[in-house]
Amino acid sequence: MSFISLWIRKTAWMWGSFLLIAYVLAFQAKIVTWISLIPILILFFCHFFLKKDLPKSVWFLLICVAIGVSLALAFHLLPGFNNWKIASNLCLSSGAYPYNLWFNFDKPFIGLFALAFTIPLITSKTELLRILKISIPMSIVGILIMMAISLYFDLVTWDPKIPIIIFVWLLDNLIFVSIPEEAFFRGFIQRELFRWFGKTPVAGLGSIFVTSIFFTLLHLIWVADLSFLCLVFVASLIYGTIYQVTQSIETSILCHFGLNAVHFLLFTYPVLQS
Repeated sequence: MSFISLWIRKTAWMWGSFLLIAYVLAFQAKIVTWISLIPILILFFCHFFLKKDLPKSVWFLLICVAIGVSLALAFHLLPGFNNWKIASNLCLSSGAYPYNLWFNFDKPFIGLFALAFTIPLITSKTELLRILKISIPMSIVGILIMMAISLYFDLVTWDPKIPIIIFVWLLDNLIFVSIPEEAFFRGFIQRELFRWFGKTPVAGLGSIFVTSIFFTLLHLIWVADLSFLCLVFVASLIYGTIYQVTQSIETSILCHFGLNAVHFLLFTYPVLQS
């Protein structure tokens, strides 16, 4: 509800109220302890001050702190969080690599405060329709490219299905993966790099490339396979290009979520064991 409220009425009292309720409930359910407030508040203040006009030295320091804390939250390295495991060793199809499904309370913070304070969001129906006319065709092309490469490298096979966990998975992938990751990588890192490079066409290409390198290197923690990492890099290029063309974070979220959903429903997920 904190995320959804940002697109309904982007005011601190609304998203902040939902966030406070979520934290109190998480504390009651022993999903968090008080120590978790430290990284949350650090990230909150970093993004709060980044919306202001700051000296470059202060801006750079806040960027570094925000990235460091965000990565620690994304990789579950900080104490105070006891994330909820939904499924263990889940195998959706024959030959697919088993995986675990989590509702992570720490990871969404990497994107929530950036969306709340510094990332522009769609505010009107006219703007939404204009963005959809551009982003939907680009997303379809991007998804087709990704699936073709995946099939070529034998990372997946054709495997249409509607698993029993479809609704839980869709919720998890939207709220705990697509929105926070795109807000962090595209809306925060790529956007700040673009501003730092000087807001030129070359700066756009440079910010997409550097962000994609960073995005790909972080996936080494999960899978150290060259074919898989190439796929991750291409995916990041697609998300970054869509965001750069439209200057709308909603478009890269749509593409990221759409690609993951197509992959989940129509192909082996997440990858073949081989």
